[in-house]
Amino acid sequence: MLLAMTACSGNGTSSSAQESTASESSAPENSAVQTAEGTADSSAPAQTAEASTAEADDTRSDYEKMVDRSLLSTGDMTRMADVFQRAQNGEDITVAYIGGSITEGYNAGTTEFYAKTCTDLLQGYFPDITVTGVNAGISGTPSLLGNLRLERDVLSANPDIVFVEFAVNDGQTAEYKNAYESLVRTLLTQDKDIAVVLLFTVLDSGYTCQEHMSQIGENYGLPMISVHDSVYEEIEAGRMTWQDYSDDQSHPNAYGHKCITDFVDNYYQKVLPVVAENVGEVNKELPEPVFSGKYMNMHYMDSANMENVELDNFTQYDTHGNFHNGWFYKSTEGGSMRFTVNCSVLEMVFKANNSEKYGTADIYVDGVKTSSVSSNMPDGWNNPVTAYLIDDDTSAEHTVEIRMEAGESEAFFVLAFGYCD
Repeated sequence: MLLAMTACSGNGTSSSAQESTASESSAPENSAVQTAEGTADSSAPAQTAEASTAEADDTRSDYEKMVDRSLLSTGDMTRMADVFQRAQNGEDITVAYIGGSITEGYNAGTTEFYAKTCTDLLQGYFPDITVTGVNAGISGTPSLLGNLRLERDVLSANPDIVFVEFAVNDGQTAEYKNAYESLVRTLLTQDKDIAVVLLFTVLDSGYTCQEHMSQIGENYGLPMISVHDSVYEEIEAGRMTWQDYSDDQSHPNAYGHKCITDFVDNYYQKVLPVVAENVGEVNKELPEPVFSGKYMNMHYMDSANMENVELDNFTQYDTHGNFHNGWFYKSTEGGSMRFTVNCSVLEMVFKANNSEKYGTADIYVDGVKTSSVSSNMPDGWNNPVTAYLIDDDTSAEHTVEIRMEAGESEAFFVLAFGYCD
């Protein structure tokens, strides 16, 4: 779902990390080795006393400590400081949020989910301008689809700030890492210096892609906010339950979205007092990718902007709530759709369902069958899924055919395509 919102109010290092840093700085260089070997560490009593004193002097509430832990890094503040300075100078700003169902606000039990309330935060900080929020969250979708629709759903809004949230929808394999990093790199290389913030959510099981996503964030000096390091640590310590945060296994409830909003506000409050010291020219030269930037600058296309598509038993169709310009095959007699595209990468979005009526499409590239794509999936629920049809290193003109063989299967929905030049 894409919602336009016109906009709603934290701090950031872990206390345990502070104690660890203090201990390490006061210890001899070889103290870790000595301790591992069983040799007495003479600095240990002093370290323990210092840590105990620091803990006793810490007057923050458990909630405030949790909020502080959420901020993994403020990153390079230049981009966000530049945005805030423009806002202080009276320029309107746009904030976009791309992710899955958490960003969409699914099962929140409230309309006050983080993508709205964080926009409201900025409107409160800058009351003399208009802050527009763009919610580009789609339930059940990973960065494989997020990267494909980035152009349509986010870049088309010309955003100043973009939050990226795919930590519980992505997998751990290379294709997810490559798509996520390509999405991030695309945002960072736009003509406008977009301020990018990475948000790492977590499931009840503890699952999150924070580990590899934070490597990407560190590589590009990005601010990073962690629900795992904040909420999940509270749960593990027994000061909070998962049910306080969520009413199911993954989606924050109203209180959970309040927590995330406070985490974002905590980051904003780090930047706001030091805007003047951090404004400046952004370094547009990116470091080498951690994983891959192969899928950068993917372009979106569907029946609204594709020409000369040959259809046989496929018809143009409003195929999905978030993809209105697709194609639909409904027959048992076979059929195909064929088109020509100049690309190095071609990715297809199709609808999946747990139904024998949903068929398998054979993919032909330049007359050669290269793969088959089944839309009958055990975990399908009419959700959009992606498949790479072409994945080359160089661009060339290709004729692509999506062919349905005659048989019992009756349906195949093509929602859209993405391609890299």
